[in-house]
Amino acid sequence: MRRLALLAPLALVAGFAVPAYAGSISIEGRGEVTAAPDTAYINSGVTTRGATAREALDLNTKAMTDLIAALKESGIEARDIQTSGFSVNPNYVYSDARDENGYSMPPKIRGYQVSNTVTVVVRKLDTPGSILDKSVTIGANTINGVSFCRRRSVRAV
Repeated sequence: MRRLALLAPLALVAGFAVPAYAGSISIEGRGEVTAAPDTAYINSGVTTRGATAREALDLNTKAMTDLIAALKESGIEARDIQTSGFSVNPNYVYSDARDENGYSMPPKIRGYQVSNTVTVVVRKLDTPGSILDKSVTIGANTINGVSFCRRRSVRAV
């Protein structure tokens, strides 16, 4: 019995010596597919300033209404025009003036800025240039970029 007790630890060590991955296969791969884009996304909009938030917002609303009408006139469907950003922020003016204790004076609000951007889905890839041109002509002063993608499935080689 004593011999058996001495062999038990050796049997345990032998069991741990077998690799944990015995009998398994690991495969790793990488693939890449390219296809010509069929859709463009244009992110553009209008930034306006006014003495009050209301004034800046009214100016922005008018400019965005004109921009969206121009996009629709260019053949963009309403479903392809999506608001992607909107903000109203004060414009601060900072001064080098100091109070009697030497601390900087707090900034003063000198008007407001309203920014409104839309993302436009362009399904005809021969039109993004003319759409951008018309947008800027009508009043878009914020162009955040154009990106291209493939929306429809295609058999890629």
